[in-house]
Amino acid sequence: MRSGKVPVNTLKRIVMSSMGKWPEGLVVGPKIGEDAAVIETENGYEVIASDPVTGASKNIGYHAVYVNSNDIAATGADPRYMTAIVLLREHASEEELRDIMHQINTACEDIGAYLIGGHTEMVPDQKTNIICGTMFGWTSRYVPTSGARPGDSILLTKGAGIEGTSILAHERADELSEMLGKDLVDNAKGYSKKLSILSEARLIRDLATSMHDPTEGGVAGALNEMAIASGFGFDVDTSKIPVSRETREICAHYSVDPLNLISSGTLMATIPERNTKDAASLLEGASIPYSFIGKITENGRNLPMPEMDALWEII
Repeated sequence: MRSGKVPVNTLKRIVMSSMGKWPEGLVVGPKIGEDAAVIETENGYEVIASDPVTGASKNIGYHAVYVNSNDIAATGADPRYMTAIVLLREHASEEELRDIMHQINTACEDIGAYLIGGHTEMVPDQKTNIICGTMFGWTSRYVPTSGARPGDSILLTKGAGIEGTSILAHERADELSEMLGKDLVDNAKGYSKKLSILSEARLIRDLATSMHDPTEGGVAGALNEMAIASGFGFDVDTSKIPVSRETREICAHYSVDPLNLISSGTLMATIPERNTKDAASLLEGASIPYSFIGKITENGRNLPMPEMDALWEII
């Protein structure tokens, strides 16, 4: 298998087929495209999501919090608590650990969540630091990825490749500065401040039939995951998908497709036609860039599922 997410067919054949019986109260469990598990309680829904940070060596504390809270936000829930497993590279310093913990705590404060536990250890022969996070949230109404319906408009906030742009700007700063200019790279580094989708998810969660956080596989991967989860198709106009100058030039330098680049920080949602004006008004009022890029269809997909994320092709 290649680096990155395990392919969909392998997940279905090995991982999903190995899952036991769902417990009582589990309303969203293991399924392609779903961002989090949802458990019904007497007072609403508890939401739980887990994600690692494996493709970056810098700012991984921030990434770990935001990618996990994004999965919670994409269900319409508010993130509350986080646990983090910090696996340090061999010979990592105390200063590295201190910096990682500072990042995690700062990002948790930013989204209104609390770090409540986890585990730390140094792993022999490991070359980079890795964080595996789990975020817990709550909502009175959950929004599943599988909720998309034919005729819904597909909404995308900010643009494609946000997380990948940030990672590459930090990991390949010297190379990219020489080729593309320091100003562009500095702007791209600032994309680390765009990684949370919590604000826009809170604004439109009552208007959406589904929401999704484009991680590995980028926008193209997320569209396909949304289609698989809902059992329908999609028709998008790729010219309507915003791609910033920084993302476009970095992807052109490495000859990769920005639509296949990991994109935490982008919210993808499906909005019934009756709600599109309200969604647009809310996002505009909050100065959050967005675009309606296409429609959910009965069948067919006009963008293929990427074989692997563009980030892994580069690093």
